[in-house]
Amino acid sequence: MENKPIIALFEENERNISALYALYAAALPKHKKFWEKLSAEEISHANRISRTKITDGKNFQDNNFSRGIINHVMSYVLEESECAKKGDFTHADALRTALRVERSMLEQKCFEIFNPNNQTLKEILTKLNQETEGHVEMLLDEMKKNKLPL
Repeated sequence: MENKPIIALFEENERNISALYALYAAALPKHKKFWEKLSAEEISHANRISRTKITDGKNFQDNNFSRGIINHVMSYVLEESECAKKGDFTHADALRTALRVERSMLEQKCFEIFNPNNQTLKEILTKLNQETEGHVEMLLDEMKKNKLPL
């Protein structure tokens, strides 16, 4: 992880989040469509990042702080994926985990820490931030719908 460009880490993290949500979809058939939708949106985030063809740090400022945040979120997502593979969780557990992931992306300002000097990348990160805010709302709505404490 240390030698990869930060944009590659960011893309990988989006793919890992998608994989986690796909695990939830497979394990929770009553809520499969909900989790598949979130998983597909995370893949679209990763693909959007990938399509920029930005592979180095020339288009944004890379620093240890931003790298550390992404690595922290990625580690958490991978740990939760391992737990999800064991299948011992409920829809409520999955919602709480997903909410923590999505909120941490926003609270840690993952989409704002890059300070991109490439307009395309800036637009992509702004759009991803908006979509992540939408994911938080979807998760909160699902929790309310299922009468789960926030």
